[in-house]
Amino acid sequence: MMEHSASDSETEDHVQPLLRRKDTGEIQKAPACCSSRYGLAFLSCYGFFVAYALRVNLSVAMVDMLKNRTSANSSSSVCPHHSSPVPKHNHTASVYDWDSETQGWILGSFFYGYILTQIPGGYLARKYGAKWLLGIGILCTVIFTLLTPVAADLGAGYLIAVRVLEGIGEGVSYPAMHAMWASWAPPLERSRLLTISYTGALERIWFHV
Repeated sequence: MMEHSASDSETEDHVQPLLRRKDTGEIQKAPACCSSRYGLAFLSCYGFFVAYALRVNLSVAMVDMLKNRTSANSSSSVCPHHSSPVPKHNHTASVYDWDSETQGWILGSFFYGYILTQIPGGYLARKYGAKWLLGIGILCTVIFTLLTPVAADLGAGYLIAVRVLEGIGEGVSYPAMHAMWASWAPPLERSRLLTISYTGALERIWFHV
C-alpha cells in the first residue's frame, strides 16, 4: 500500500507543470549581458530589416521607373494634380512602358516564389542547419536584387522571373529562424527573444506610412 502511494506521488510530480512546481534548490540563471542568444536576437533583427527592404525596394522604385503612366501604387484621389507645374526629374536610368496589369504581375511575382519555400525551408533547416540556409537564402536574394536593372532592360518577363527567384531565396528566412530559436532560446525567454528578433520586420510600417 505504501509502495502504491509512493508511485502515485511520483506520477503527480511528473505531470505537474514546471512553472507550478516549487523550487527544490537554487537554479543559477544564465547572464543576459554579452550572451550568444541575445547577440543572435539583435543580429537576426537586423537581418529581417534587410530582408524586408529587399522585398519592398521595387515597390518604392516602381514609381520612378515608369513612363507617363499611373503607377499601381498611386491614386489620383490621394495625390491630386498640382495647379502649378511640377519640375521634371532628370532620369539617369531607363524608364519602362508597363501597363497596370504588368505592374501587378511584377510586384506580385515575388510572393509566388516566397510561398514555395515556406514548408521545405523548415525541413531543410532542421536537416542541414538553419544558419547556412538563412545565409544562403539572403545571399541569393541580394544577388538577384542586383540583377533587377538588367532584367528590367531585357523585358518584363525576365524581371518577373528574377522576382520569383528572389522570393524563393527569401522564403526560407522565417522557417530557418524558427528552427534556430528552437535550439537557442530557453523556454522562459523564448517570447522575449522572438520579439527582439522579429522587430526588424516591423519596418513595413515605416514603408507604408
